[in-house]
Amino acid sequence: MEQLYQNGTEIHVGDVVTYNGQRGQVVFVADRREYSERFPESDWPPSRHPTSFMIEFSNGALLELDYSDELLELVSRTVAK
Repeated sequence: MEQLYQNGTEIHVGDVVTYNGQRGQVVFVADRREYSERFPESDWPPSRHPTSFMIEFSNGALLELDYSDELLELVSRTVAK
């Protein structure tokens, strides 16, 4: 399952987003095997999280979603180096 925002843009690690108005950052996208340094694949294996992605909010809360919905909005994207 490809992870996409409602507008069809792909979801990637490092994206700054809001979910239901709360600001956060995407820390992994399991189906693409994209993981941030703080959330490595070894801790969040695709065998247990096959299609999900996770947002870490500025208050430290984590939200794992299986798919995007209308509450998720892309704010900005970090350009890969």
